[in-house]
Amino acid sequence: MTDVVQDPLLLAPQLDAAARARTYVRAGLLGWGFEELLDPVLLLTSEIVSNALLHAGTRMQVGVHRDGSGVRVEVADGSSVPPVRRRRSASATTGRGVQLLDSLADEWGWTPAEAGKLVWFRVLSPDAWVAAFDVDVIADAPS
Repeated sequence: MTDVVQDPLLLAPQLDAAARARTYVRAGLLGWGFEELLDPVLLLTSEIVSNALLHAGTRMQVGVHRDGSGVRVEVADGSSVPPVRRRRSASATTGRGVQLLDSLADEWGWTPAEAGKLVWFRVLSPDAWVAAFDVDVIADAPS
């Protein structure tokens, strides 16, 4: 069952867009008692809003939905260019958004829209977030 927390948040392509999106998404998570999902969901929200701001530079619409025991966050923008994993150097300060989605979201994707695209992700538990910082899991990971 998916429930909309409130009307979608409309954002102008301004530097405070990611902060405003985090505030909006946080309200939904806290309202549903999903405090344990705050860190991964807010980080991924920042990533996809920042990517929309950087790469699309258009107005955005953010939605947050309860999705069973987790949440789904959606960001629509005015660009039809899909998100792609970028090659980056170890010292690059950008280019890790898709990698973060792959690592921390239970699912993510994008769909073309009439006036651009919709990028979405689902987080159902904090397990991937916890594993990302678990030294034993990192040490046992294949290289």
